[in-house]
Amino acid sequence: MTQRQEALPEPDARAAVPRSRRAWLMALMIFMLAMINFGDKIVLGLAAEPISGELGLSHSLYGLVASSFFVLFSISAAGVGFIANRVDTRWVLLALAVVWSLAQLPLLLATSVGTLFASRIVLGAGEGPTAGVAVHALYKWFPPERRALPSALYVIGSGMGVFVAAPVLTHLIGRYGWRSAFWALATAGAVWALLWLLIGREGPYGAQAGGGAEPVAPTGPGGAREASSYRRLSTSRTWWGGAIGGFGAYWTVALGSAFLPSYLRSQQGYTAGQAAQAVALYAVATVVVPLTVSPWTARLFRRGVTSRRSRGIPQGLLVVASGVALAFLPFVDTLSGQLILTVVAFGVGVGTFGLSYETAAEVTPVNRRGAALGLLVAVQTLPGLIAPAVTGALIDAAANDSSGYKLALTLGGVLTVVCGLVAVLTVNPERDKARTPAVLDAQPLPA
Repeated sequence: MTQRQEALPEPDARAAVPRSRRAWLMALMIFMLAMINFGDKIVLGLAAEPISGELGLSHSLYGLVASSFFVLFSISAAGVGFIANRVDTRWVLLALAVVWSLAQLPLLLATSVGTLFASRIVLGAGEGPTAGVAVHALYKWFPPERRALPSALYVIGSGMGVFVAAPVLTHLIGRYGWRSAFWALATAGAVWALLWLLIGREGPYGAQAGGGAEPVAPTGPGGAREASSYRRLSTSRTWWGGAIGGFGAYWTVALGSAFLPSYLRSQQGYTAGQAAQAVALYAVATVVVPLTVSPWTARLFRRGVTSRRSRGIPQGLLVVASGVALAFLPFVDTLSGQLILTVVAFGVGVGTFGLSYETAAEVTPVNRRGAALGLLVAVQTLPGLIAPAVTGALIDAAANDSSGYKLALTLGGVLTVVCGLVAVLTVNPERDKARTPAVLDAQPLPA
């Protein structure tokens, strides 16, 4: 036992049930946070045609607008991750939710291409850190061997956000105009912030707010030990494998959010309602896959299967499957084939995110975890900045829209497959923990 562990008081069994209830309440709040977060992401894609028509946007300019959401997204994710190492996550998440709500207001009061760019950039800066900080907050409430389902819940919240938002926002856009969708999302963010202010708390498995049962990285004069800890993280193939695999998965997320509704309507002849239903259908997969894969991998891990085999290889294979489906999507003409490939391409790869959070946490000390997860999200979400702009440019540069979409989807699929294979080959927490035992995410004391 370390000195830190020896100093901890004996757990009070009477507090276990209330603590468990509080933990799942926090998980529910973060699930709702993820729903709103992804509603904000997909609203632009759902309103693409009326916005482009009103503002006269070409495919390329629309792609730049979609990418503008991610101009500060990754930078903010990394920077706020370091802040989350030192500031209670309840206050960080509250501040982020307030930024989301305020960022929507310019579009409700005045509209121009410049206003649209500014609103999306600020919104992205507020939402960029959310995944890393939210998962860091969740992990303060659950010990390492019980994190599979909470991690999956965050990812499931994202899928449910798409599932609920797609038909609801499409209805609002069709009946009340596209600004009504932004009103709805701004209101949802404000309500969540108020609820979180009232009930958000820090968990017991963390370095802040009373400590916890996990070890923290040692500190020293001048921050030398801290710098050494981050240098070890920067050479972790597990961390980089999860980041690159997530990069591939997020390429499909970015395409789905920005271009899938327009692609289905302009190239496949779907109505607005049918396109929204197709988006909602793949959103179901983003719920089912994490709910299936994460508990399965957790059972394997608890039975003694290595983390590489139970978490590492599956997270890469999910991305590979998504990439293969994306590459073949524009070459299938049957409705059933299109729907199956749409579901796999845009709904399966997201299962890798929860697994990558778990494997990254395994090789990161708890008081570096906020930054480690923030940096992980920063790399994983870079396609949000790149994919829409590249896709829009390819469509405009092609002989016709059909050829442009085929090229963009095929190249995106190939890139996604390559990223998934990298994750399969590199994610190995046991190897990294043996190389740098100081960053073990140790098991907590019995509760």
